[in-house]
Amino acid sequence: MNESNSTDLLLDISILYRSTQKYYDKMLQSLSLTYAQLPILILIYEHEGISLQQIAYEGGYDKGTITKQVQKLQETGYIRVQSSKRDKRAKELYTTQKARSIMNKIYGIRASWWQHISASIPEEDMQKFSTFYKTMVVSAREFAQKDQEDIVFFDHQKLNVEIDPGKMSTIVWTGGCNFRCPFCDRSQFIFLKEDSRVITGAKILQYLKKRQNVLDQLVITGGEPLMHAQLDPFLREAKKMGYQIRIEINGSYPQHLQDLIKAKLVDQVVMSLKNTPEKYGQSIGVDQTEIQKIQRSVDILLHCDLDVRFTILPIKEFHSQKDLIEMISWLKDAASIELRTYHESMESIQKDLHGYTYQELQSLLPKLQEITPNIKLKGGSL
Repeated sequence: MNESNSTDLLLDISILYRSTQKYYDKMLQSLSLTYAQLPILILIYEHEGISLQQIAYEGGYDKGTITKQVQKLQETGYIRVQSSKRDKRAKELYTTQKARSIMNKIYGIRASWWQHISASIPEEDMQKFSTFYKTMVVSAREFAQKDQEDIVFFDHQKLNVEIDPGKMSTIVWTGGCNFRCPFCDRSQFIFLKEDSRVITGAKILQYLKKRQNVLDQLVITGGEPLMHAQLDPFLREAKKMGYQIRIEINGSYPQHLQDLIKAKLVDQVVMSLKNTPEKYGQSIGVDQTEIQKIQRSVDILLHCDLDVRFTILPIKEFHSQKDLIEMISWLKDAASIELRTYHESMESIQKDLHGYTYQELQSLLPKLQEITPNIKLKGGSL
């Protein structure tokens, strides 16, 4: 695996957590305690009479986890639970003499671990880290409690006049995709880094509001936009402002596509067809392919009243000329088919693939146009 300078906080936290857990479980084994029980025991010791609700808030626990660990601490004789004098329904937690007799040892174990993992870090840096970390904890707690209904995007091109000549467009990119196409040149929107730029749907709507008299069209691409159920209310707000909506999809979410069309939340759909039915799994990097969903999306788009375009990106390692003929035959009733040329980029999932050149596609075009005349060539894989 190549080393990267990009932040991978989730992996780092996971390594630190698992290493800490191994250390504590080993050191606490003789006391019949586990790492999972330790923070709860320390909270009770330092706040005698604390309630389950307070522990849940301070430690970010769910009720089931606390109940289970408190029960184990009771069984080992380290805590006792009694009804509150102020409210008989509430329970208060206290440490026993057995627990108090081992707390110095526990604090020593904790101090030893902290000294070990921070020994090579200058004190000034450690103080900064502690401040940053506490700030992140507060932010994480607040964010986890929010209702995550707003869609987020991972890039925004404020103005584009090339994607649809004659229209002033703004483009947003969703994150995540259920495909892993080797020739995809947008891996940054599939394998999302933790420090990826995140833009809320609310912020995009604010921009759209300010540019109502300038922009004509909102383009949603990705990633795979139809993975996100939160897309619908976002589109509804954009349509209220009078925007035309173009969405670029891979065709694997036919029901969501049909729902958007029925609700009149989209004006133009661009669907990328990856290969023939037999070779689809190979081209999308996924062994199990529900080709019926792709076929259903094709059928929906062939029989709707929208501006529909199908795109094909021929790659020599994946598409023979025979395959291209079969793909065009599949789409023979389409009003618009674009053959696009491939250009490898830093974000391409698989390197050293070979796309058909513009000249090669041009020489193949007359044969394909015998199937349908509605084909054109377009340079660039975007």
